[in-house]
Amino acid sequence: MKKKILIVGGSHSEVPLILAAQELNLYVITTGNQANGLGHQYSDEYHLVDYADEEAIYLLAKKLAIDYICFGAHDLSIFSTVYAASKLGIDVFDDYDTTQILHHKDKFKQFALEHNLLTPRAYSFETKKDAIEFTNNFTFPCIVKPIDMGGGKGISVINERSQIDEAINNAFLYSKNKKIVVEEFFEGSLHSFSTFIEDEKVIFSFHDDEYACQNNPFGVCTSTSPTIGIEDVEPTLVEQINKISHILSLKDGLLHLQYLKNGNSITIVELTRRIPGDMYDIPVKLSTGVDYAKNIIKYCCGIDVCIINRKQKQFISRHCLISDQFSEVIYHDKIKPNIVKKVIWGNRQGIEKKGIVFLKYDTVEEMLMKSKQLNQLLVVK
Repeated sequence: MKKKILIVGGSHSEVPLILAAQELNLYVITTGNQANGLGHQYSDEYHLVDYADEEAIYLLAKKLAIDYICFGAHDLSIFSTVYAASKLGIDVFDDYDTTQILHHKDKFKQFALEHNLLTPRAYSFETKKDAIEFTNNFTFPCIVKPIDMGGGKGISVINERSQIDEAINNAFLYSKNKKIVVEEFFEGSLHSFSTFIEDEKVIFSFHDDEYACQNNPFGVCTSTSPTIGIEDVEPTLVEQINKISHILSLKDGLLHLQYLKNGNSITIVELTRRIPGDMYDIPVKLSTGVDYAKNIIKYCCGIDVCIINRKQKQFISRHCLISDQFSEVIYHDKIKPNIVKKVIWGNRQGIEKKGIVFLKYDTVEEMLMKSKQLNQLLVVK
């Protein structure tokens, strides 16, 4: 009989984890509060249970007598995963307190301040009144965020006092824990540095440059890899991750970092131990040959992992197709030769993302030029 794994999510972003688990001969169960999530189409069984409800996920996992559990791509799924795993005696994840330090922005900012990490100063608030009073006297521009939500949700930049009320109300609206942070603004380009750690040290890394959505300046819709100028900052990024891993005694597995870069100066935006969304594993595999999703499943199952940290040899980009409604995608002749994979779900999931296209280029110059034109070369009707 196959062993059972519960993947805490069921959207398009969990599809790579589902397929990887099935390749490892596991019976895959997915969950979530949307019956039409693309991931449920690929799993062996699914249950409509909210991945953000920690107790409900635990009770489901217990009822199903699962052998393993794996986080999904949503920030809140990591807490349900860790909570359920701890109650079930599955000892492959960090404890709940450590998970909060890494994934709640107020706790991470405090941790970063105490240990001199490269991240802007930030101040946390539990009431709108206190946040508004503080921000009125803060240096502009500043940035306001919910402590517990990714994907750019609830984030605003404040440039003048007239924007304070709306920005703070928006951040509180999106925070599950009803807490926000106000932090110094760092002007720079956005990048990801995704790693596997073992024995509190980086053993594998993948890096990319990230570009915002047209309708969401804090959400990522396009990425290109490798990162331009990575050699200038990679040693610092590895040093920061190794330091964090050692201080917190992190378990082996995924540790994904987003950072801003201005010249050779960098600042950490956030860390996460969940899988990044939008089928992040595909560009990793295209560029390095490393099976990112399968290794994540192995870590979650306590299976020995052997990873060779290969250099990124391919020029790859990933582009999300955004539209309120969907009929078809028009592919310009100029971009057709670059397409290596496309996953289109149209209106199925009830979200603005209608699909993802993965592209490969012969040169870095071609990648940079065409990536800037993808909204014109890949048109959603």
